[in-house]
Amino acid sequence: MLRTMKLAGLIGIMALVAVGNAHACAACGCTLSTDWGNQGIGQEISTKQGYSTDISYSYVDQNRLIYGSSRASGAQIASLYANGQEIETLTQTQMVNVSLNYTGENGGFMLLVPYLYRTHSTDGVINSPNAPLGSNYTTSSDRGMGDIRLLGNYTGFSSDRTSGIIAGIKLPTGGTGTYFNGGVGAGSALDSGLQLGTGSTDVIFGAFTSGLISTYGWFMQGTVQHAIATEPALGGLTYRPGDAYALNAGIRSATFGSRVTPMLQLNVIKRKADTGTSVPLDVFTGASVSGGTLAYIAPGVSVRAGHGMSIYGFVQIPVYQNVSSLQLVPQYTATIGFRKALD
Repeated sequence: MLRTMKLAGLIGIMALVAVGNAHACAACGCTLSTDWGNQGIGQEISTKQGYSTDISYSYVDQNRLIYGSSRASGAQIASLYANGQEIETLTQTQMVNVSLNYTGENGGFMLLVPYLYRTHSTDGVINSPNAPLGSNYTTSSDRGMGDIRLLGNYTGFSSDRTSGIIAGIKLPTGGTGTYFNGGVGAGSALDSGLQLGTGSTDVIFGAFTSGLISTYGWFMQGTVQHAIATEPALGGLTYRPGDAYALNAGIRSATFGSRVTPMLQLNVIKRKADTGTSVPLDVFTGASVSGGTLAYIAPGVSVRAGHGMSIYGFVQIPVYQNVSSLQLVPQYTATIGFRKALD
């Protein structure tokens, strides 16, 4: 029971590693809980009180266009383009998250610093009715720090400390001044939703619970993220990221002993549409080209490497994707990382 009590607090804060980054790309599907994932059932470092550090790498390749919940047809794409809508063709994001974590008897905290490298390509930045699809190809690439997050939890409301609350803040430390730097649209402002940061200060609240059933551990956690202050977008335009509602649930097994732990998660995120004068709109419906509901199954494994360190990996596979208007979505998301106790 003591292991479960200490585990609960870590679940709550580390399940939020990627929730803040969900604002950077509406269809990334990034709600993975990496701390719960790298634990297990035995004497793991994450269940001990004290400090630890976690470094993870995630790769998101958004290369599939969908309209609503279905794959976009060639006719839909051609019609939107012919009427002046930008057609995104690829967005690749590589992200390294570095965190410092503290676990106490009644809770803990996490400081998360992300570093991103994002490339993007699109058609239609300077679209005209006579330009064939593909002739207005424009690209961007940028790298740098993303939005820093400070998150904490408290588990002292119940005697077994297997449940608790989460509270945190996301700061506007990521870059918001990137322009397209390749192709015919070089020099045009990159969409606000594709910048390394959102330019907003957000608050994060949530709750979680966890437990053990025989040799299986489980957890559930829900959060909401809301922007409380925003900064001007490029060109004096406005941008406010939509609220993000995330639900994570998972199960892990000690079937293979304490060294190797297989895991399975369900990650769901619902994003409200972004608002502001910098947000692109569907040329036919007038709806914001942002926001949606996405669900992923994420199988993974954790391996204890000794000396207070564990290594983990996950692959997120989409099981449901429903977005506003035409958006790029990934066919999978991959994450690897390691965690080490600090003596």
